Amino acid sequence: MGQLAGLMEEVVWSLPAPSQEFMQGPHILVLPSKVILRWDSETETGTYEWASAEFTGVETVTFTAHSSCTPDQARAYDRLVKVDPSDMLANLRGAGPKCLQHFRIYFDEIGCLDVVAEDFIPPREQ
Repeated sequence: MGQLAGLMEEVVWSLPAPSQEFMQGPHILVLPSKVILRWDSETETGTYEWASAEFTGVETVTFTAHSSCTPDQARAYDRLVKVDPSDMLANLRGAGPKCLQHFRIYFDEIGCLDVVAEDFIPPREQ
């Protein structure tokens, strides 16, 4: 867990392969109350395979292109962190009794995905 200028970032999960090695990913599929994150990575045989993870109970999602990312966003390089305190959480209205968390991950030279959701489900072990 790291701290900078009052911002706490708890690492929830790390990409199994560096994002700089993606051939086509990441792909971000936004559905009602769910976001699916897909990425491709090279296997030992040199082929590329896709893997995915999910955010459930999603209230809001934003993607910021690499050129517009802040240093706080870039610090989530190839790892999913919980952001606390979170302006995104503080600015939500009407989320009801949900227990929401602000998740963030930054992909090399691509950008940053911020998701406010109830939970994150990592990829299944293969």
